[in-house]
Amino acid sequence: MAKREGEIGRQLPTIKTLSEMTGFSIATVSKALRNSPVVTAATREVILNAAKDAGYAANQRGMALRTGKTYQIAVLMPLSAASGYEWDGVEYTQILSGISQALEGSGYRISVQVITDAEDGAAMARQIVGLGLADGLIFSGILADDPRINLLAETDFPFVTLGRCRRDLDYAYVDVDNEWAAHAATARLIAGGHRRIALVNPSRALSYSLDRIDGFRRAFREAGQAPSDDLIVEGDLSARFGKASAEALLDVARPPTAFVCVNEATTLGVLSGLAGRGLQVAGDVDVVAYDDINVSAYFNPPLTTLYQPIEVLARTLGQFLLRRIAGESPSVLRQTFRPALVPRQPDHASMPFSHNKGGE
Repeated sequence: MAKREGEIGRQLPTIKTLSEMTGFSIATVSKALRNSPVVTAATREVILNAAKDAGYAANQRGMALRTGKTYQIAVLMPLSAASGYEWDGVEYTQILSGISQALEGSGYRISVQVITDAEDGAAMARQIVGLGLADGLIFSGILADDPRINLLAETDFPFVTLGRCRRDLDYAYVDVDNEWAAHAATARLIAGGHRRIALVNPSRALSYSLDRIDGFRRAFREAGQAPSDDLIVEGDLSARFGKASAEALLDVARPPTAFVCVNEATTLGVLSGLAGRGLQVAGDVDVVAYDDINVSAYFNPPLTTLYQPIEVLARTLGQFLLRRIAGESPSVLRQTFRPALVPRQPDHASMPFSHNKGGE
C-alpha cells in the first residue's frame, strides 16, 4: 500500500493539477502560464507559485525530452505586401486568438514565424520540420499551386491550412466557400437588375481569388447574361486599392452600377471612391461586401454582407491540428464554411447615373 501511495505521490503535475491546487479554471491556469494579459497579476502569482511547488515547469521540460515533442505550434504570419496597408495585422490578431482558444489546456503554445511570401514560407516550413522546431504548423494565404502544401503533403508532419490549393493533395484544411459567396453576392445584384457589376478581388495567384471569379461568372451564366469580366480588378487587400479601383472603374465607358468587394478594407476604399464622385450607395450604386471581423454593420450606409467570423475558422484550425498531431488522418480533418448572407440594403438597380447612359 505504501508503494502505491508513493506512486500516486509521484504522479506528474498537469494543468488540471494546478487547477485543482489553486481553485482556478483550467482555462485561467493555461492563460496564466502563457503570461496572458487577461489574467491579473495576483492570480498569475498564485498559479505560478503553485506550478513551482508542483514542479510543473520541470515536468514540461522532462516530457519534451522523453517524448521528443516541443509543445510548440508554429503559425506562419505573412508581412503585408501592401505598403501602408491600413488593415495590417487585424485579421491575424483574430486568427491567433481563435487558435489560442483551441489550444487551451493542451499544453501547446503558439510560435509565430513571420514570412514574406509563400516561397519564404516553404523555406521556413522546411526548417521547422528539419530541425524539429514545432510539433505542427498552421498557415494561410494559400496559392492555387502552393509550395508549402506541395512540400508538407509529402511528409507525415502535422499541418492545417486556412484555405485550399487547386491540386488534389492529401492534407487537412479549413476554408470558406468563396465560390458560393461570390455567386450569392453577384446573383443577388443581378436579381436586383444590375448587369454591370465590378468584382474587387485579390491576385489570381491566390486560390480563393480564382474561386470567387468562378462564382462571379456562374451567377451571370445562370442568369443568361455575359459576365462583366472587364470589371474584374485585382490587387492587394487595402483600402487604398479599393478606392483607386472604384475611381478607375467609374471612368470606363460603361461603368459598374454595383460592386462586390473581397474584404472590409477594399470595401472602405470603394465607399470612399464613390463618395468622392458624389455617388450614394443604395441610391446611385450598390455595394456588397465580404466581412470576417464584423465591421460592415458600421459602414454608412450599412451594407449587404457575406459574413463569416474568422475566429470560428481559427478555432477549427487549432482543433484540427491537435487532432492531426494525435494521429488522425488529414482526410477527415477538412471543413468548408459557408458565410451568412446578411441583407442590409435592397440592392436594386436604380436609373443609370449621368455618365452611364445606356449602361445596363
